[in-house]
Amino acid sequence: MATTILDIAKHAGVSSATVSRVINTSGYVGNETRRKVEQAIRELNYAPNKHAQLLRTGETKNFGIISTQFNETAVARINSFIAEAHTAGYTTTLFITNGDRKREREAFDLLRAKELDGIFLVYRANDWDVLEKYLEDGPIVTLHNVDRPEIPSVFIDHYEGNRLALSYAWNTGCRRILNVYGTPAGLNTARRIKAYTDFCASKDLTPYPSGPFLRILSPDDVDGVVDWIEEQPLRPDAVIAHSDNIAALLVSRLKKRGYKVPDDLSIIGFDNLFVSDVMNMTTVDYGIEEQGRNACRSLLKQLDKKSEDLTPLTFRLIKRGTTKDS
Repeated sequence: MATTILDIAKHAGVSSATVSRVINTSGYVGNETRRKVEQAIRELNYAPNKHAQLLRTGETKNFGIISTQFNETAVARINSFIAEAHTAGYTTTLFITNGDRKREREAFDLLRAKELDGIFLVYRANDWDVLEKYLEDGPIVTLHNVDRPEIPSVFIDHYEGNRLALSYAWNTGCRRILNVYGTPAGLNTARRIKAYTDFCASKDLTPYPSGPFLRILSPDDVDGVVDWIEEQPLRPDAVIAHSDNIAALLVSRLKKRGYKVPDDLSIIGFDNLFVSDVMNMTTVDYGIEEQGRNACRSLLKQLDKKSEDLTPLTFRLIKRGTTKDS
């Protein structure tokens, strides 16, 4: 016969209401009383009926995290989101879709089925026209700017971040600055391209075309960029990458071919991940971990739960050894 709250109460010598407060982390319970209840739960091997809790409260206390990939930049945001959710008494379920649109929709269907209380969408596979219909089923927050005010975002404008990197490269004497970009469909990429063309116009520089340097995502892609650099009669003297991982690959590949960084080329990354510190790379920090925390806080606020205010995000240039001194 399954253990009930009444069994726990009798075993601990407390009321069933006290046991309920401990299980649901609601209301005040003294430390000693809480210890007795938790000990009784362990001794009687009690497991709460999640379906009964859902029927009673309408909440699963579970957030979904959806991403097409599980790379280092995603992990940094996901880990901080999970930590913030845990502090608020929520569990999390991670869905890595590998770009499968059907799998992504299936994860969103769990929000519709009330098996998730909210979703943090890190990297998406489907168009927004497909996903926005789920807004009526529960709160959703996304990492990227989606030009839809009804979809909350923890977006930070990468135009400003790229201008910061470009200005620093210019101030250290670089005049042939190449940008390499990530996913073409992302608005962050569009904003970085805009920043690059605007910067070149302001300095009367001839910009490199963006087309050949879109979707630079893999070691093979980086090899192609380095091949292109070597073919130029007048080579770039700086490369700004869209991520620290791509910047690290550029540094590694260029050094293998005999280039000196930063004497021959300056390299600037983006993200300020652990790899940038290990490799002593100059990079742009924009609060990746804080984005994850802000995403969780946004969901909590949409659910009218107690939460800290969202932290304003800013760009900071972290100067290290892959750029010349200004």
